[in-house]
Amino acid sequence: MTMKTPSISIVVPVFNEEWAIDPFYGKLERALAGYQDCEVIFVDDGSTDRTIDRLLDLSREHLSLKVIKLRRNFGVTHALQAGIDHARGDCIVTISGNLQDEPAEIPKLLKLIDEGFDVVVGWSQSEDGELTRESTSGFSSWLISKISGVQLHDYNCLLRAYRSELLKGLQLYANLERYIPVYIFWKGGTIAETPVLQHPRSHGKRARVSKTKRTLKTILDLFMLKFLEKFSDRPLYIFGALSLGSFAFGLLSLSWMIWLKIFQGKAFIETPLPLVTVLFILTGVLLMVLGVMAEFLARVYLSGRNEPIYAIAQISEPEAK
Repeated sequence: MTMKTPSISIVVPVFNEEWAIDPFYGKLERALAGYQDCEVIFVDDGSTDRTIDRLLDLSREHLSLKVIKLRRNFGVTHALQAGIDHARGDCIVTISGNLQDEPAEIPKLLKLIDEGFDVVVGWSQSEDGELTRESTSGFSSWLISKISGVQLHDYNCLLRAYRSELLKGLQLYANLERYIPVYIFWKGGTIAETPVLQHPRSHGKRARVSKTKRTLKTILDLFMLKFLEKFSDRPLYIFGALSLGSFAFGLLSLSWMIWLKIFQGKAFIETPLPLVTVLFILTGVLLMVLGVMAEFLARVYLSGRNEPIYAIAQISEPEAK
């Protein structure tokens, strides 16, 4: 029997959440009671407790539930990628399975998707309406907004809804799942943000990262994301610009060195300018060579993909007469 393609896919990454599986699924069932075509995809990210056993028990009771077990703990990014790759719905909802995100908020996200938004991002708040966490603070938040052009209150909240066609071909790695809305925005998608209830963490320990380390990671993540978005198909542009800048600085140093020799009578060896000149000119040559190599690699990579490097919003064809 051929299964009907579900309109909604719920992707739930879990790791050592044995205690949460049953109560979470009960909440999820109640939240999705008004929706007919749904599938739930649990991705076990290499749990070492009995999480996978509880999931398999549930999958025997509920035909719309799919379980994916990763061979080891890869992290939430790869778990989400596995779930997205196996999702068949027109809309994909991601949510944490540790009972912090409230499944009852899912209809709120789906309503905004129905209104025409491509991405709906949850803004985690407690029961009293206070923001329970922020993805970054201060400089990091300002930097994300400036580089991405996307103003969001909470980049860490996993409770989100996406139109699935905008996730096709998306390859997640590191911790770039936080920036999926940015990626979709750069592809021309529309984003909405809505407050969602988040409960305090009741089990397990949350990893603590210092603000300085988090800021540095954010800068590197955004740099890589921006590079992939702007220059993945033409890396020579950025390497070429850096190369020309290095050449220009080297020539400026050479000119200054000659000026000092002619008008002030200083020998070349009396200043560090010869070393500076050679350094920047050689750096310019190396950057240009790297740019050409990167361009060749990009051409090979893009020619081997089975998907276009553009995104179509709509196709209008003349009606057959």
